[in-house]
Amino acid sequence: MSEDVEVQPQPEDRKWSAGSVRLASQTVTASEISARLGIVADKQFEQGSLMSPRNSASARRKNSLWLRHSGLPNDSDLADHVRALVDLLDECREGLASLSGDCEMELFLGFGSDHGQGGCALPADLLADVAALGLDIVLDLYPPGPPED
Repeated sequence: MSEDVEVQPQPEDRKWSAGSVRLASQTVTASEISARLGIVADKQFEQGSLMSPRNSASARRKNSLWLRHSGLPNDSDLADHVRALVDLLDECREGLASLSGDCEMELFLGFGSDHGQGGCALPADLLADVAALGLDIVLDLYPPGPPED
């Protein structure tokens, strides 16, 4: 190993979390979703576009997809990601309601822990705020790998 590379020891139990809003539709374009919400997506893909733009033989998207991340670092608490997204969407309730019949609307949340058991709490009032926006919650868990010998 090169002498100019310093390897930092990993904390004993490192947890991470992430959150985004994900809207998918077969009838509304990603550009139209941005227009109705008045929010610019962090990433958006139109129906029929290539899944891998550098490979012309790749599959094509079945839905338009609109994504907006929480903007928080991964060491933030999962509930903080959810609160940031709820606060972002609170101003565009009418836009969300107008999309509800044409879009799958969800909070896409990720949570992982490198060692041992990990967990998080989502307060009832926060979950009520998510429900009031008409969003489903998808929780993508990344459990620790097998114990090291």
